[in-house]
Amino acid sequence: MDQKSAPLADALAAIEKRPVIGFGAPGHNQGAAIPGGMKALLGKRVFQADVLTPKGLDDRTEGKLALQRAHEIAAEAWNADFCRFVTGGSTQSLHTVMASVAGPGDTILVAANAHKAERTYALATGLNAVIVPVQIDDAWDTEHGVEPQALGAALVAHPTAKAFIVVSPTYYGVTSDIAALAAVCHDRGIPLIVDAAWGGAFAFCEGLPDDPLTKGADVAVYSAHKTMGALAQGSVIVTKGDLIDRQRLWMAYELFETTSPSVPILATLDATRRDHALNGEHLWTSVIALAEKLRKKIADIAPLRVFGRDDLPADADLDVTKVLIDVSALSVSGYAIDDWLYKHHRISMGLSDTRHILAVLSLGTTRSDLRKLVRGLEDLVKQLASDPSTLPKISPVPGIGTLSVDMAMPGPAALYGSAEMVAYEAAEGRIAAEMIAPAPPGVPRLVPGQRITAAHVAWLVANRDAGAFVMDPVDPTGATVRVVQS
Repeated sequence: MDQKSAPLADALAAIEKRPVIGFGAPGHNQGAAIPGGMKALLGKRVFQADVLTPKGLDDRTEGKLALQRAHEIAAEAWNADFCRFVTGGSTQSLHTVMASVAGPGDTILVAANAHKAERTYALATGLNAVIVPVQIDDAWDTEHGVEPQALGAALVAHPTAKAFIVVSPTYYGVTSDIAALAAVCHDRGIPLIVDAAWGGAFAFCEGLPDDPLTKGADVAVYSAHKTMGALAQGSVIVTKGDLIDRQRLWMAYELFETTSPSVPILATLDATRRDHALNGEHLWTSVIALAEKLRKKIADIAPLRVFGRDDLPADADLDVTKVLIDVSALSVSGYAIDDWLYKHHRISMGLSDTRHILAVLSLGTTRSDLRKLVRGLEDLVKQLASDPSTLPKISPVPGIGTLSVDMAMPGPAALYGSAEMVAYEAAEGRIAAEMIAPAPPGVPRLVPGQRITAAHVAWLVANRDAGAFVMDPVDPTGATVRVVQS
């Protein structure tokens, strides 16, 4: 297929040359009516591009097959057998994939550091999501990938599991041994699903880790908006091999995809695929070079540390464009540093927690951006050296390795049953009735049905007090947590 072609982007360009006279949605009618102030803020072309796939981008019956051709070309680009573009983010993509492999009451194995998307789908549909432990790096207080032995033990304990979902790369750019995990899954006749949200570009540059499909994964989900240049919420599902029922995946896609998908998002997915298929090696070689320079400059700012290849667990690889910085020697939290950088230098980090900040480099990262980050960090260290009270000191925080998952009752029963609010400090021994997922990275630390231990209380209270952001808790003050009524 012609990777120079971008059917969706080309069709959208054609509409601008010959607009459609529409008597349906969207109601702004290609910018004829624009909400107050939005023309000055966004420009008219945003609204001109906001058409529907039928009776706009294509004809009433999608007879030109613009979207279908875009999917086929993208499948070839990622060396896959099947591809679908998704406009609801990788959360929607993961829900779609999970629906294609398991039904209510089935068991599915999920890595402990998986995003909340996997756990929310299991809760909503009655799936039994069994957690597979990940490697804990105590020296860096981070979670890495899943070891094949851990997956094997989980499959022995749960022989009827329908699939395994692993996060690779992690938010920090660390991959799992996908080939080994695929072999364990395939010995059991089940698919390996890789949440590769941060690894969509791997297939297009030798300097990045291997794409999961090349190592035996059956499904990969990519967030093309995260680093590749597509608009926000642009995601891609690709599959390879025979362990995924393609017809069922197709039906699951139709089940979850809106009937009014965002054409601007679809067009940018199509164009992003084209750019990477034609020039991915060049594009990402430049980003990698910038990342390596940034790593060296930050490592020279004492007492900061930068996670590197020497810190990797065995059989893992590193996407060096994810620059993880340990700030613990400054005795202040990463949350506070993130806020300080934003306030004083207009810099927003990709992630922060009690001990780290993370810089994610992408195609849009400029040399000027990196110079400003280095100057900001140098300024921070200088300010703290001259006035240690610039930021509040942080008390010792329990490590991520202290947390465990003990499901005391089915998640849906806890979620939909009678509940009450209790102070976090009084929650030990209770059963959670809401999901608590500090974001980013959005990994659940409590889910409905999970027993709350003293370690959970200590970790969550320490992170709350240090400045963690929890997505949509029942109690937005963070003082109480929803638990099963006693």
